[in-house]
Amino acid sequence: MPVLPQTRVGVRSLLMGLSHLTALALLASMSLRLATNLCFLQRMRRLPTHLRTHLPLVSVLIPARDEADSITACVASLLSQTYSNFEVLVLDDGSTDGTSQLLDALQRQYPQLTVIHTVGDLPPGWNGKSYACHLLAQRATGEWLLFTDADTLHTPLSLERGLAQALALRADLLSALPYQRVETWSERLIVSFILDFLPLTSVNLAAMWRGRSRRLLANGQYLLARAQTYHALGGHAGIAHALVDDFALARRFRSQGYTIALVDGSSMLECRMYRSFREVWRGFSKNLLSALASSTELPPDSSRAPQRHGVIAKVLRTSLFAPLFAWGYACVFVLPSIQLLRRGQRPISRCLAALEVPWLLVLRGLVVRSLTRPPDEIATTPLAAWGVMAISLAALYRRWRRRPIVWKQRRYASPTE
Repeated sequence: MPVLPQTRVGVRSLLMGLSHLTALALLASMSLRLATNLCFLQRMRRLPTHLRTHLPLVSVLIPARDEADSITACVASLLSQTYSNFEVLVLDDGSTDGTSQLLDALQRQYPQLTVIHTVGDLPPGWNGKSYACHLLAQRATGEWLLFTDADTLHTPLSLERGLAQALALRADLLSALPYQRVETWSERLIVSFILDFLPLTSVNLAAMWRGRSRRLLANGQYLLARAQTYHALGGHAGIAHALVDDFALARRFRSQGYTIALVDGSSMLECRMYRSFREVWRGFSKNLLSALASSTELPPDSSRAPQRHGVIAKVLRTSLFAPLFAWGYACVFVLPSIQLLRRGQRPISRCLAALEVPWLLVLRGLVVRSLTRPPDEIATTPLAAWGVMAISLAALYRRWRRRPIVWKQRRYASPTE
């Protein structure tokens, strides 16, 4: 027999075996991490949700740019809090869709609301949201700063529960996972998979809170920061260029040894991020790669960080991380479905795939149950994984071609790291 076909068969068998070993190892790791996280979130739900002593002033800060569809409901929900000591500031960031007029009407209706209007270009080196948050923080007077998005809708207990948990955990920066409201098919397929399932199976929340995890996680839809610490670290001025500002802010807090925590915020607020396939695609493609890199990269000033941070070190880290992440993602989310459905597979490979696919669906089911998500999200997990892969490949192509990122009529240079 020819040697070449045998070699090909041998290489194919080797790769198949490695893919199953990788999938099983990663699924076991994801299972352990998810179980730990669900226990941690359950313990956090038992923390006190009411404050009976000192009620510190909380400044609620909302950057808004072209948010006419959601800004009225968002502001009204925040002005209806049971917590009594707070202020609400909204920055209209050069909106052209009627957001400005809606905010002016709200300010006339609610005297306790402060509206700031800005126009013109951003200062060099800033992204839009970070600059808006920077301006809002300069005007805030609270002991705590709550940064939240204009497309969120808060329950009356949102402020009180968030602050009570931050104080109980002694956190300097507390973030929360909102309930992600979805309506269109693209939202139902992608949003919760990226914002709920992937984070809960990739980051150990308890270890992150204790400062023992190299991976960090934050959600900019609800970021509650101790004002004194925030200003001491330079605030958003220290992360002016970051496209993924929530991860960058969390890294900045951690780099100086401050405590960060993430809790289940489904009883505190909900959010509908996107409203169409186009928005889902463009919204996630602008920051998905940066978020993945930020969540696994050591803070630059951490005691565990490498001593050398030159260009060569960054290139080596990226060149190692990207292929390994792609291989692991394919082994867990892509290849098992193909091996299960494709004809001509070896019995052992099909049997292992028949174990791996249900295992993944069970993990998704646990997240769906814990966060009270629609049950149909379990069955669409393989499709969601393919969708995330398509978004990531499109973002990589744009980065390779050095094409700018366009979001809400603003252009940002595609990150190269």
